[in-house]
Amino acid sequence: MATYECSLQGLIVGLTEKNAIMERLVGICGNDSMIDLFQHEIVFSPTVQTPVGPARNDDAVLRLQSRINSEHEKSFKNRQWYLCMQGHPEPQRGRTVSVRPHVRVELSGDVFRYMKSLGYSYSFEVVRKGHLLAYERLLRITVSQVYKLKTKVDVSSAIVVDEDIWMIEVNSTPVPQEQVNQMAEQLNKFKLLLNGIVDLEYVDTRALQNKIHYT
Repeated sequence: MATYECSLQGLIVGLTEKNAIMERLVGICGNDSMIDLFQHEIVFSPTVQTPVGPARNDDAVLRLQSRINSEHEKSFKNRQWYLCMQGHPEPQRGRTVSVRPHVRVELSGDVFRYMKSLGYSYSFEVVRKGHLLAYERLLRITVSQVYKLKTKVDVSSAIVVDEDIWMIEVNSTPVPQEQVNQMAEQLNKFKLLLNGIVDLEYVDTRALQNKIHYT
């Protein structure tokens, strides 16, 4: 059964705004709801390009994701990895949140060899550091900064892209199609709780397209 993720995003500029939003989030979600976020994501694209034509539109990137919770897990081989596929977003059709198919499965063994067996090759990678909160077991809120890596897959070489910019993302737990409207309503209610501090918005569907832009 296909599942769908609903989301809203926003930008926070400067430490003062960041501290204000964190204070509000802890007040909403509770002191015990927050943990540190240290996430590594590696993006893969098809090794062989699909010939030009309608079938090429089905090409999409795949993502390897892992959370780092200790010094031991900074090593690439000492972490639990997940394969993530985010489908093309639904047309807005009056929606006030972003909605797209979402699949995430646990992996084991040599993940790079596995990706190669799928016909995919390394494209790029990022690290996100910040905070992760949960709201009523329905929503996942992250406040984070994006880092680039100077050395491939070495998270200790991560350098922040812009130290003044923080991203806030509110994502629902994946739900079946028939529960999307209900989950979208939950996100809009949560958005109201942050009024006056940050504007949460849906992202233009063109920015969320998961297509491969071959050169």
